[in-house]
Amino acid sequence: MKMKTNNWKLRSSLWLLVAGLLFTVACSDDVEAPEEENEVEEFTNIEFIFTNINDASDVSRGIWEDEDGFGPLEPVIIQHPTLKAGETYELTFIMENRLVTPVEDVMDEIMDEDDEHQIFFAFDDNLFSDPTGTGNIRDEVNNRTDNDINYLDFDDNGLPLGLITRWTTVEEARTDGKFRAVLAHKPGLKTETSTWNADDIDWDITFDLTIVVE
Repeated sequence: MKMKTNNWKLRSSLWLLVAGLLFTVACSDDVEAPEEENEVEEFTNIEFIFTNINDASDVSRGIWEDEDGFGPLEPVIIQHPTLKAGETYELTFIMENRLVTPVEDVMDEIMDEDDEHQIFFAFDDNLFSDPTGTGNIRDEVNNRTDNDINYLDFDDNGLPLGLITRWTTVEEARTDGKFRAVLAHKPGLKTETSTWNADDIDWDITFDLTIVVE
């Protein structure tokens, strides 16, 4: 009788152990893995690079700097661009985070997530003969415009990105122009009708733009 009692106790212990393991597995299956958070890019140095498509030596830069990134210091404009009248330029960018070593090229991340990003533009009327108008950012005075931008790069879905665009200046001099660009981060929201402020804004920069006649 003693042997049977011990066997029964042993079997009971084994069943309790198995039941406990099954319960633990079932509970772990019910726990959902946390959703991956959308990481916000940090920028400390951004350059707008206007390169004349007919003269590679004609390059003008707009330079923006935010030396502490997400810190309390306000960003500053180091240099404003100056373009020649009646010329066509391609606009490209350098975007860096210099708070890390080695310096991070944030452009790589934007290109990896090209279906979540788009650069929108606004500019004073009569600065460019192509594109015309005032850009594709909402104008608080004249309401939103839908002027075309000459985007030369597109994401995997065929939607514009804006890291490469083309601009033809007007034939006359301008000394009072404004040129604004906004990098919108739009995870899961980017469509053909997306607006510039549909989601997070990575950066919003306005330069004085001068056009000279030579």
